[in-house]
Amino acid sequence: MRWLGVSGWEIAFDGRVLYFDPYLSRFDYRLPGGPLAVDPAVADRLLATGRLAGPPELIMISHGHWDHMADVPSLLSRPDWAGATIRTISTETHRHLMHAMGMTDAQRKNNIVATGGEDLEFGGGAYRVQVIRSLHSQSLGYGFFAPGTRVAPPPAPASINDLVEGGTLAYQVTVRDRLKILMFGGTNFVERELAGMRPDVVAVSMTDSSSLHRYLERLLTVLGGPRYVIPVHHDDMVTGFDDPNLRDTVDAGAVRRVKDAVRALGLRTEVIEAEHLRPLLF
Repeated sequence: MRWLGVSGWEIAFDGRVLYFDPYLSRFDYRLPGGPLAVDPAVADRLLATGRLAGPPELIMISHGHWDHMADVPSLLSRPDWAGATIRTISTETHRHLMHAMGMTDAQRKNNIVATGGEDLEFGGGAYRVQVIRSLHSQSLGYGFFAPGTRVAPPPAPASINDLVEGGTLAYQVTVRDRLKILMFGGTNFVERELAGMRPDVVAVSMTDSSSLHRYLERLLTVLGGPRYVIPVHHDDMVTGFDDPNLRDTVDAGAVRRVKDAVRALGLRTEVIEAEHLRPLLF
């Protein structure tokens, strides 16, 4: 597993590569008007230096916001991946947004529209993907950025405001009987949807959870105390991968909160502090 920043992951095993929320451009979303500034050259550099593997055979999308989905159409259209079959999993809204961002007819045929509850097998049983209905983060004001859905392709998005949430999904990837990996793109969850799930590794989103009731305690409890927990979505989202100060942009307080919750619950869970692009071996 390789953390791609924000909530993104690359999972590699047995010669296969999967992506979850691969946001790589890390452009400055704070500029006036929030212009979309997807930069394919970032992926070029990461692939050329071996810090990213590809092409992936599957890209899983949690929701439609720019810091989760903006790079996906660009990745699908890489000329050197033209011969690869890359499937995507998304909601209907995300499919329409990607269409507006240039997704081709062939790429749409490889898009799996999901709502949560799908239990999918890939590679002749090499791995299983469970799509889980989930929720976006909710801040102190009980709302979140750019809510909304799309029932048809909109005009080409020009601003981060045009990439609406469009429903949020979580995913559990099971590599045969060897490892179960649960990934969230939002700092929230639907408790009943996770009942009975026992992942080995959980990537826990750590944006603002101040409006939620005992977010970490409820999540860790319903999952039965996972063996490993990795805090994510706690970096600044704009500092580039080659910036020597990148590591300093990770919120150490978020990591402490996860460790404190594990300790308070008396769990044996190990909290792993991931570093951008550095592989974690399980």
